Amino acid sequence: MKTNKPGYAGAIALSGLIALASASVAQTNTGGPGKKQPMTTEARLKQMTEQIGLKEDQQAKIKPILEDLSKKRAAITQDDPDRRAKMTAATDEATKKIEEVLTPEQKQKFQDNGGLRGRPSGKGGKKGGKGAPPSTPPTQQ
Repeated sequence: MKTNKPGYAGAIALSGLIALASASVAQTNTGGPGKKQPMTTEARLKQMTEQIGLKEDQQAKIKPILEDLSKKRAAITQDDPDRRAKMTAATDEATKKIEEVLTPEQKQKFQDNGGLRGRPSGKGGKKGGKGAPPSTPPTQQ
């Protein structure tokens, strides 16, 4: 029986290319499984502009706050035992500065969208928020 050697060789070559492509993609995501990469200052500012309607003058005031926060977060090492507390303090400080620039309506939207932490507050029926415990079904008699 004659085997189709060119087809077999092509399949092996294709498998090798797929393996190499997968390895290179895996190396670009250094956050580990389930970890998101931090948002860049520009992306965060764009997101805030779209979500809460920042004006140009507000963007100019908020961008340095976000850049400073990014630098502070980068300076906190993974093995620092106070890492969580330092991250929280830096984020809270930046949040206060940003809220000083916002109008009351924008501030509310900012908080509802999760602020700099990106976690919605749970208001308005969004999933994951704290609300009333589920009601117990009525008993049948």
